[in-house]
Order: sequence, then structure tokens, then C-alpha cells
Amino acid sequence: MADAQQFAAEVERAVADTPYMVADETPDGFTVQIDVVDAQWWTLMQRKSLKKSFSHIVKVAPDGTYTVTDRSMTVEWQAGAELAGGVPRPVLRATAGMQQGNVREISFRKEIGIDDSGRPGEVVDYTFASGEGNAIIEAAADRLGLRKTMNTSAKVGLGVAGLVIGALVVVGIVVAILALTGVLG
Repeated sequence: MADAQQFAAEVERAVADTPYMVADETPDGFTVQIDVVDAQWWTLMQRKSLKKSFSHIVKVAPDGTYTVTDRSMTVEWQAGAELAGGVPRPVLRATAGMQQGNVREISFRKEIGIDDSGRPGEVVDYTFASGEGNAIIEAAADRLGLRKTMNTSAKVGLGVAGLVIGALVVVGIVVAILALTGVLG
């Protein structure tokens, strides 16, 4: 049975020549994310004002199963001056947000402007689909004979959904009984 190190190595081979990398290896897992250390991808993120990061956190169990938890993070910041009542004032502001679980995200961005050579042209052109990283992980797992199971966030979500549905059924039954007995006039 493949362990986390073998799985990470298999994914690492699969992400060669892509913007992804394997990071944060532990005895029971690893993370797949965009390789911001690589200058090619860092330039895209920094110069093109990308404010999101997306990672896939993989955990491997001794029984040959694994989970993938997707994490989408957004960071926005502003530093400089803004006008308030016609008077410039210094401002430093930051916000952050995160989604975690089974996150499916597709985004694209195209911008036309003046490129580095001073000519008009396409200055931003990229597409992102979170399923791409998941597909790489799943293909590597299949080659190693690992089986995917639900992550904790998905299990909690299903549990909460079950409770809500159960509560709605009970309320529906109570309302039906009250209506049949004439209490709800």
C-alpha cells in the first residue's frame, strides 16, 4: 500500500512543468498549490494583481484511503492615501477570506492594455479551474491504488444537512397533524 511520501512523489512527477507544486509534506500528507516561488508564476500573481490562492490539502490514512480538502483564500490590501472630504489621509487596510471543504472554482481574466514594450495588447490572460489540481491528485492516487474518501468538512456538511432535513420533516409532520386536528384553523 502506498504511503504519503510515495503519493507526494507521484504527484510531484505529475505536476512537473505546471504551475503546481507539492509543499508542506508531513508523515500523513502534503499540500498541492500554485508554485509562487517559481518566478514565472510569481510574476503572474504579483504583476497581474491576483488576490486568491488555492490549495489542495491531502491526507493519507494507513488503510490506503486519502482525503483532499480544498482551501480557497482571498486577500485584498490597500496602502497609500485616499481622499476623505477633499483631504488626503493615509490608509492601510487589509481583508481576508477563506473557504474550505470541497470547493469548486472556475475563473478567468483577460485584460487589454499597454504591455511592457509600450504597445497595446493583451496584458492579462489566464484561466483557473480548481478541478485541474484535483484531477492531478486523483490520477496519481489511481496509479498507486489509493481510494478517495470524504474529507471532514464534507462529512460535517452532510451531517448538518441531515439534521436540517430531519428538522424540516418533523416540523412538516407537526403542522400536518395540527391542520388535520383543526388546531390550525
